[in-house]
This record gives sequence, structure tokens and C-alpha cells, in this order.
Amino acid sequence: MKNQTLYAIADIETTGSYARGCRITELAIYIHNGQKIIDHFHSLVNPAQEIPYYIQSLTGIDPHMVEQAPLFEDIAQQVYHLLEGKVFVAHNVNFDYSFLHHQLKECGYHWSASRLCTVRLSRKVFQNLPSYSLGRLCQSLKIPLNDRHRAAGDARATVQLFEMILARDQEHILAKASLLKSKDQRLPCNIPLEQFERLPQTPGVYMFRNKAGKLLYVGKALNIQKRVNSHFTGNNSGPRRQLFLREIHSIEHEETGTELMALLRECHLIKQYWPVYNKALKKYEPKFGLIDYMDRAGYLRLCIGRVVKGTPALAYFDRVQESTKCLLQLIETFNLDTSLCSFFQENRDPGPRPRRPAGPIDEIAVELHNARVQQAIEFLQQQKQSFLVLDKGRTANETSYIYYKNNNVHALGYLDSTLSFNHIEEAIKATDLCHSNFYMCQLVRQHAERYPQQVQHVNSGEIDMLR
Repeated sequence: MKNQTLYAIADIETTGSYARGCRITELAIYIHNGQKIIDHFHSLVNPAQEIPYYIQSLTGIDPHMVEQAPLFEDIAQQVYHLLEGKVFVAHNVNFDYSFLHHQLKECGYHWSASRLCTVRLSRKVFQNLPSYSLGRLCQSLKIPLNDRHRAAGDARATVQLFEMILARDQEHILAKASLLKSKDQRLPCNIPLEQFERLPQTPGVYMFRNKAGKLLYVGKALNIQKRVNSHFTGNNSGPRRQLFLREIHSIEHEETGTELMALLRECHLIKQYWPVYNKALKKYEPKFGLIDYMDRAGYLRLCIGRVVKGTPALAYFDRVQESTKCLLQLIETFNLDTSLCSFFQENRDPGPRPRRPAGPIDEIAVELHNARVQQAIEFLQQQKQSFLVLDKGRTANETSYIYYKNNNVHALGYLDSTLSFNHIEEAIKATDLCHSNFYMCQLVRQHAERYPQQVQHVNSGEIDMLR
């Protein structure tokens, strides 16, 4: 009896879908010893917050019903002792677990438990059913379901479902799944374990898709499986993460061979598809630009300003110090008039636009100045680089390549190590062409500076023989 496994089969009703901002309104727990129920607990809970009308309609629990009910803190000690040391079981277990874990922690009880999800278990034991929602499962398996969307009614139905799973568990699925670190039970219930187990432990990118196949999120990793697993560990109870986990229905991956290729591939896919949950890289664009324009007096001017979408710049910079250094070098090299060059100043009042002088314009001075500025612009254009970065591929017979062309990441892909090329354009496939951005260019330039032995310079596409 000392080693007997006890299960806490639970169901909750709440004011919303995420634990950090919503509260429990009803809780039912049945303690099961693998053969029968040996204890139970059921109570309405005063959430001390508004219950949305649509939830009142769904559950039948309104503010009047919970007005005299205990606060969660009043029952927390009893709930904690009831759950402690038990395997926690629920239908879509991570939802119920996140609420109980969060509210117990608020009351000073640090509870963690092995988990079993009856959604995932049902998919393994009762295969090929039309749906695995609790209501549809009960219909398919002839389980009585009374008081739907109330904690006690749903918990009792989950108990009967669990007993049916126990009776048919010939492969000891429960014993494997109830381990504290079982990945199967940590995954969102919509993701098959087989998809996760197919993920390699190599560098690459991974993609989460929703039920309709729409791309939700792209990530990069040195170890794809380990990184994907990290998304499903911990107990972040915020609304964004909870919604994110519920939407994921499938995982895809691409091996890349190197971390740099993974970074670039991630950027390319985000730029191509703009997944809704990728926010950080969407904002990683250059902040400052060197811009040329003609003033009313006919002078060609250079100025540093914040990058405005749709307005091209001669050069882009992440920091204002870099833009200042560049403009100073141009002024010195081409003897430009500093009064006709503008450096960046935060919140500067630009004042009135330059006006045509009242007297005659010195056309010779204008032409001389403009010629010098044009030389400076041409100099910047000539500074554009083209080179290849060659590194290991995904297999021993592959070489990864990054084609940095005219200061842009033009293409990236893989070359057969047994073939030779004189012209890089010959080797580029249509699928290798990529959506370049400032961040990707920075990554490639920094890598080229750090690993010059991997760099081959390119002139008009001509390169040393690739082997």
C-alpha cells in the first residue's frame, strides 16, 4: 500500500482562459487509487472579479452563486494537501494545472505534480474517434455526462473515462506517461508525441502551425528538439503564452548544419510569412540612414536622420555614432562644406527650409559642391561588398553557402561538395534566394570578420573554383 499510486482527477471552471489574469469559480477533485474513488472535494469559489457574461451562459455560474462561496485562499490549504503526492489528471491537463499551480503559489503553496492528460491518453487508447473533446468522447464511449461545463459533472465524467483507459491499458501507457518529466504530458494536447520525437538534436529552424496549417511561429536552435521542448516547460500563466500553446497543432523543422544558417533561415521565413507570434525580429531594422536631397538653392545635401519606411538611404546604421563617423569621413575625404551636411540630433527643430538667396547664386560654387557630393555618393556605392561564406553542411557531402552580394544577403543554401563551380550564379537555386534585411546583413558581416578563413571574395559573380 505504501507504493500505491494515487490520482487526483480534477476539473475547474474559471472566469477566463489564462491563469495570470483570471480566477477559478468552481473546483472538483476526485482521489482515485486505480480501482475506485477514495476521497473527493467540490466547491464553488468566489473569484473576487467579474464573471464575463458568455462564461455565465456557458457554465451557469453567475455572480450571485459565488457571492457567499469561499475565496480560493480559504480552501487553499485543503486543496494543497488533497493534491500533494498525487498524479494530477485532467482533460487538457495543462489548463487545469496552470490555474491550480498559479493560485496555490499565490497562497504560499509550492505545488508540482506528475500529470496525465486524458485527451492524449484517449488518442492512444481509443484511436480514430471523430473528436477527443470531453463531450464527444463521452458520446462515443457511452459515458454519462451530466451537468456539462460544471466542475463536478465534468470531473465525474473524466473519472469514468480514466477508468476505461486503465482497463484497456495493455501497453502500460499510464506508467510511462505519469513520469514527472514526461514530454508527452507537457506537450499541448493537440501535438502528437511522434512529431516531437522526430525532431533532431541538431542546428536548424522549427515552425509551429495552427489547425488550418497557418504558420504561427518560427524559431532557430542549436538543438532543435531541446529548444522546442523549452517552449512547453515552466508555468508561464500569461494570456499570450496560454493562447499560443492552445493554437499549436503541428511542428515542422529544417536542419541547417550551422547556427548562422539557422539564424538567417529564421529571419528569411519571418520576413516571408510574418508569423503572428514572431515580434522581436520584425522590429530589428536600422534606426539611422544617410540621405541625400537637393535644397531650394540647388545644393546637394547629405544628412543623417531616422529611417523612414519607404524612403531609401545611401547607407544604414544601427547606432548614431556609426552614422556620424561615416559622414565625417566623407566630409574630410571629399572636402565637403560642413554647413551643407547635417548630423543627427534628437528632437531637433529643423527650422525653415533653405531658401534661394535674394542675390544671384554662385553657380560655379554650386556645381563644385554638388560634384564633390556626387563623388562621395559614388564612393559609397563602390564600397559595396560581394563575397561567399562557406561552411559545413547538413551532411558530410555538403557545403553550406551564404552569398553576400552588393551589401545584401542574396542567397543561402547548400552545395554538393563533389561538384565544382566557377560562377556562383550557376549554383543558386530559386529556393535559395532570400528576403534580406539589415539584421541579416549585420550577422553575415560580423561572421565574415570573425572567420575570414570561410570567406571567398566575389567579383561580378566570378569566384575561385569551388570544390
